[in-house]
Amino acid sequence: MSRVVVASFALASIAAAATLPPDYPSRPIHIIVPSAPGGLGDILARHVGDRLSVALRVPVVIDNKPGGSSIIGNELAARAAPDGYTLLLATSATFITASQAAGKLNYDPLRDFTPVFNIAYATSVVVVNASLPVHTLAELIAYAKARPGQLNYASSGVGSANHVDTEVFASLAGIKLLHVPYRGTADGYRALLANEVQIMFGAITSALPYIKTGKLRALVVLVDKRSPLLPDVPTIAQAGLGEVDVRKWLGLVAPAGTRPEIVRYLNRTLDRILHGQEMRAWLESQGLELAGGSDRYFDDVLRADYAKWGETVRRLHIQTE
Repeated sequence: MSRVVVASFALASIAAAATLPPDYPSRPIHIIVPSAPGGLGDILARHVGDRLSVALRVPVVIDNKPGGSSIIGNELAARAAPDGYTLLLATSATFITASQAAGKLNYDPLRDFTPVFNIAYATSVVVVNASLPVHTLAELIAYAKARPGQLNYASSGVGSANHVDTEVFASLAGIKLLHVPYRGTADGYRALLANEVQIMFGAITSALPYIKTGKLRALVVLVDKRSPLLPDVPTIAQAGLGEVDVRKWLGLVAPAGTRPEIVRYLNRTLDRILHGQEMRAWLESQGLELAGGSDRYFDDVLRADYAKWGETVRRLHIQTE
């Protein structure tokens, strides 16, 4: 990075800080996570929250509010005071696809929130129970075509990321799978290990322990390049199904009406934290790719994804019951 760019960034940060409320932040900041503890979003929120607490010199509290395919937590965040003390850990799944599948909501993902920072993109992997006699994506597709509707797949609920991703995959592959929704990722893996279901699309880090023990078999990763965590597992394009863009982001948003100077201050603080060497290494160890960028850029990402996944959800007739 050039000295001119560094100087410009520093001046912009000083200008943003100069217009902040004089006492901000002066009390704990809460990050609402609309899922149960232990999932990727929860782990990321806690890791980022710890570092944000050090940078801002106030406690950062993680509030897990699971339920309703993330809608409960999202609604609580939408109703919170727009004072910079409440943030929401949003993901493509919990914030965009789940809301599209839910139909009528008491909040609007675009109108009622202000984007703050796009933290990272997640790597997903397709795993099957090790007893299933398939070792490649092509073998899975052939096996499923010979048994339409006989293979079960787990999801974290109707409208969840792995529900939508699996339906996109099944549509492209021309196969019929039976959807079995669970209350969360952990329940889905328990069902997969017990062979109640045979297939699951999941975050690479949550699947990795089971892959290493041989209980699950990884077939493909859903990104455009191989993951360093599973270097021998091909991408879905390398496996022959073509480019399938199901990359999911994880970021922070605030209630609409939060002062722009607070949003910019949080964005720049988070940007410094995320670009640190330790944080970048941690993200890679979790199968995450640093996103970053301004709050305005994140707003563009949100709007583009809202249109894209809305069309996908409608085309595949995915709707919360």
